[in-house]
Amino acid sequence: MTDLFFAFLALLVLTVALAALVIQSPARIAVKAGALVLAAGVLAAGYIAGTAILGRPKPARLEVLQRDTEEVSIVASMNVEGEAIHLWLLLPDETTPRAYTLPWSEQTAEALRKAQEEAEANGTRVRMRRPFRRSDDTSDQEFYAPPQPPMPEKS
Repeated sequence: MTDLFFAFLALLVLTVALAALVIQSPARIAVKAGALVLAAGVLAAGYIAGTAILGRPKPARLEVLQRDTEEVSIVASMNVEGEAIHLWLLLPDETTPRAYTLPWSEQTAEALRKAQEEAEANGTRVRMRRPFRRSDDTSDQEFYAPPQPPMPEKS
């Protein structure tokens, strides 16, 4: 299940609880009906907002569920100078990459570029340590290219 499913499930439970409170209130029927329509509108707006952000990169500092991840593979990246560094990360135990955004930093962009060149020379994929940190300090992030795997032994 995706993170969006659980967020939408929480929104659904809260909306149903709100609707139940409205139904139990001693207000007039018109007020209850209006509140139920508003609750349905909140549910629809939450669903639309959630699906609208599916294809957009998420700021890495806002990641909550993957906070303890120590290392990820970088599938692709795109630098938008002066704005952001967009990364498509392959998280451990997952088969599809997720899009994240780092704040623009010339040092970070240069470190990523060097790691990409080294990974291409080694025939490996760029890795990143501590991708989801809480602070704006980028000194604890590290891009690197693992060494080329050893050749199989001859028989």
